[in-house]
Amino acid sequence: MSVERRAPPLRGQSSRPALTHVVLLAAANPSIVERLLCGEPLDTALDHPQYSVPLDAHDRATLNDICANAHTVHEFLMTLAAAADGMTV
Repeated sequence: MSVERRAPPLRGQSSRPALTHVVLLAAANPSIVERLLCGEPLDTALDHPQYSVPLDAHDRATLNDICANAHTVHEFLMTLAAAADGMTV
């Protein structure tokens, strides 16, 4: 089935689970977002000893785009959550 014809995810499911993982980590620890917004590299900011986040090239590009355009932690989290739900970016 092509991506365009795929049914939208059910409530509670994400079309981008790695981004959902980042949303949960960032919501639990806003200092992650602060580090990203200050220009810290993704791999350093998201490095967590218990919760590794395997990001593909598309997820990395999305995160970089969000970091470049978000000005606050709240804006970052809202945009990232929408991207994880497949609504933007």
